[in-house]
Amino acid sequence: MRLIKKEKGIVLVVVMALIATLVALGTTAFIISTTDIRISANYKSNNQAFYAAEAGIEEARARMKGDATNPIVDTHPTQSGWAAFIGTTADATNKGYNSGNTMHTRVSSLQSALNYTVKIVHQTDASGNLLYWGDANGDGVNERTTTNTGLNVYLVTSYGAAPGGANKTIAIEMARTPPITVPSPLYVEATTTIQGSSAFLIGIDQCGSSHKPGLVTTLESGSVTLNGNPSITGVGGAAPNITYNATNMDVQAMIDSIKGSANFSHNVTSDTFTGDQGWGVPTPGETLQYPSSCSLRNVVYINTNGTEVKLHGGVSGCGILLVEGDLRINGGFNWYGIILVSGAITFTGGGDKNITGGALAEASADADLVGGNANIVYCSTAVSSQTQNRPLQILSWADKTM
Repeated sequence: MRLIKKEKGIVLVVVMALIATLVALGTTAFIISTTDIRISANYKSNNQAFYAAEAGIEEARARMKGDATNPIVDTHPTQSGWAAFIGTTADATNKGYNSGNTMHTRVSSLQSALNYTVKIVHQTDASGNLLYWGDANGDGVNERTTTNTGLNVYLVTSYGAAPGGANKTIAIEMARTPPITVPSPLYVEATTTIQGSSAFLIGIDQCGSSHKPGLVTTLESGSVTLNGNPSITGVGGAAPNITYNATNMDVQAMIDSIKGSANFSHNVTSDTFTGDQGWGVPTPGETLQYPSSCSLRNVVYINTNGTEVKLHGGVSGCGILLVEGDLRINGGFNWYGIILVSGAITFTGGGDKNITGGALAEASADADLVGGNANIVYCSTAVSSQTQNRPLQILSWADKTM
């Protein structure tokens, strides 16, 4: 009997211990589960606030484009006190908006699903000077500068909020894309021959008053040979109007900065393009020495893999043509906009050829030969229109959440 009672006592102790363990485990599991749920909820809320802040950045970029449907207009581009806000009056006021300040403007957000407030101001340097984005030294590469030779750099701060009290702050620097630097109808970096009485390089601006030399080269006088009385005219009046020892432009860097936005990309090796490629067809001017016109803004990128691409038999286009390698044009050709070539550019053979805008070649060894019925006509509108409505560039990005 005693043994039985002892065994029952041991069983009771064991059962009670198991119950206590299960209770402890259940409590721990409940605590862990509750903590996980809270962590998950906080993570979700923080993500929502982050996405809201990013959405605010994108609304600011979209509304400051040149062709925005609901634009935010910079009415004081030379004043450091200008500011624009996106959000309700109360939220904008909380971020510095002053309705009595004529240099402050506020607009409501175009959506209501996400909660954010955006502040846009002119970026300045440590001394309070306005910063601009542009090609201050004429090498074709944009950089921050305090000289008003480019377009304003904007500091955009977006404050995102989400249910649960989560807040995120993102700050970016952004700028519109300045016009591509085109110093003349034709820019070259290698020994060049211009030949034929039917070759015209016209630097007098056919669309405005931004006159250029007829030809610009980085080499010394004598590097350009003229055969057959070609016409090279431009600012300054002297004929032929050629500028030597010019600033060396980084054409490859210019190509690299644009090719990512190409809507036509071709990866070829010693290939030939013939006829209509769908790149656009400019409307010809009265003569080949007059500017053409076109409303399309394509970016065509051709990587020749170190070889040459030929455009032959009626190829045309509107926008920016980027060629990594050498470019050879013969037969009819019509382009409205800008041509950037990392190698040599050669015009040969029959057929009418007109480039309205400008062509830049960064040949390092091969000579450039311009012949045939080739006409390169500088037109400031054809240059500036290629970038004026592009999305604003993000120059820097930072999570400023404290």
